Amino acid sequence: MEELVRVETHGSLALVALNRPEKRNALNPLMLQQLHQHLLQLSQDPTVHVIILYGEGAGFCAGADLALLEQARKENNFQAFSEAEELLQECVKLLATCPKITMAAMHGFVLGSGLDLALACDLRVAAAGTQIAANNVRLGLVPDGGATWALPRLIGLGPAMAMLLSGDPVEAEGAYRLGLIHKRVHAGRHLEEAAAWGGELARCCWGAHAAIKRLARVDPRLTLEAALKEEREAQKRLFEDGLPSRSAGRTPS
Repeated sequence: MEELVRVETHGSLALVALNRPEKRNALNPLMLQQLHQHLLQLSQDPTVHVIILYGEGAGFCAGADLALLEQARKENNFQAFSEAEELLQECVKLLATCPKITMAAMHGFVLGSGLDLALACDLRVAAAGTQIAANNVRLGLVPDGGATWALPRLIGLGPAMAMLLSGDPVEAEGAYRLGLIHKRVHAGRHLEEAAAWGGELARCCWGAHAAIKRLARVDPRLTLEAALKEEREAQKRLFEDGLPSRSAGRTPS
């Protein structure tokens, strides 16, 4: 089986690579299945404390595989698209709720579903020049991996609405000022810096980290589960209404 997600462990750190560089790490069902399996295993591994997600090649992740989207639309088969969407949401929930510290080490481009994965992580590191965009709207769709829930809570409603409604990219420096990322680092050092930070965190009390993460994720107004369900319903309606062409409004990387 093709290794679309690769895992290396270094002591208490697990490095999880999105490994489809020839497709800009675009997410397809097999890739999401592998990611989910690895995350599930790592979440249960007592020797792992920090999980670092990163992308091979030119960028972190370009989002969903548009070929899958176009084929599903051509065949009027929302079910095929929905299955991939469900896998994405399961990965998001694991990153957000597993008892490990999860961290996104980002470079190049972080688009659409790639942003959903990054937002699900507890911490985010980005290299200079990284382009971050919730560009789903440019395909006539809504985010379906939690961005409508996570972005307003992370950076405030105003900046979040600007990102969600426009699909415009924000570079690493601007993302840092917004609070979207925690550290911006020199180009090419995103993984090294994330691993160094993860190593520092792993020296702290693991039980306390798990408890803090669980408590900090509680929201009295709307749960992530409820938000994910709402996104899937909205996505289905938009899909059935028809999608614009692939070339319309593509976000630059």
